[in-house]
Amino acid sequence: MKNTHKLSGIMALVLVVTLSLIGTADAALVSYSDSYGPANVGSAAGWAGVSLSKFDPLLGTLTKVTLTLNSDTYSGAIDWDNEGSASTVTLGIGAEVTIDALGGALAVTVVPLQTGSGSVTADNDGAPDYIGSDSFSVIGGTGSDSDFTSSTNAAVLALFTGAGTYFDVWLSSSVSTFVSTTGGFGPSQYTLGQTDGMITVAYEYTAVPEPATMALLGLGSMILIKRKR
Repeated sequence: MKNTHKLSGIMALVLVVTLSLIGTADAALVSYSDSYGPANVGSAAGWAGVSLSKFDPLLGTLTKVTLTLNSDTYSGAIDWDNEGSASTVTLGIGAEVTIDALGGALAVTVVPLQTGSGSVTADNDGAPDYIGSDSFSVIGGTGSDSDFTSSTNAAVLALFTGAGTYFDVWLSSSVSTFVSTTGGFGPSQYTLGQTDGMITVAYEYTAVPEPATMALLGLGSMILIKRKR
């Protein structure tokens, strides 16, 4: 009777440990990153110089893909000349940056702006010359922005799956400016800057149980069969 109880205890312990190992091995995450740029803001859309790895199906079953863009802009400038009453002005210069993967399967857009605020006097020269106390400028500096998009759609997941294969990331950028005043009015002018950043793809998947886990499960099954006999 004691041996029977001992066998039952071992069987229960093996099965509990096995199920615990399988449960902790289910959810997994792998990601790949690469940097792009520097690229001139406003340049035509094209390859970002980034090729990221697709998901290796030998790892398990892909359940979710996430594409993330972290982008900076720098070296641009924006000038504003007040043609009205004294005012406080906020200016921004940067870019709208978009990345595209696999023909639009996933796309992300960010707007990194360099911004600055200041007070200006009323128009004192009668012309937009962008100099003097009635003007304000944001020159150089750095603006940053980030965003991501995800998908669990089976068709999209299939596009991002392939052992030992890669996908190219395409990038486009256009100038983005911002002007806000409290009282005055006037024109602005800008010069374009550059953009660079980091692109990341992350894969969430259900992992294939490790060989040791499967062996333990097999041992538990053998004990269970032997116990029934």
